[in-house]
Amino acid sequence: MRPETRQSMEMLFHAKWNLPKAAKNANLTDKEMKITFNEYCAFHPPTYDGSVAESVDAPDLKSVEN
Repeated sequence: MRPETRQSMEMLFHAKWNLPKAAKNANLTDKEMKITFNEYCAFHPPTYDGSVAESVDAPDLKSVEN
């Protein structure tokens, strides 16, 4: 895999870039990037543990009145 394609895959996988930006970096069309990224995901397991992360800046939803 070319270095720019690998970079695009890793940035997409970690949700740092959107698909059009990654495709442009890798010199691929959006459709080619979707196909390539789908293959990439098939061979790379998720890196998150599935727990819900709490953000310091997130409002306390229980205190919000409807």
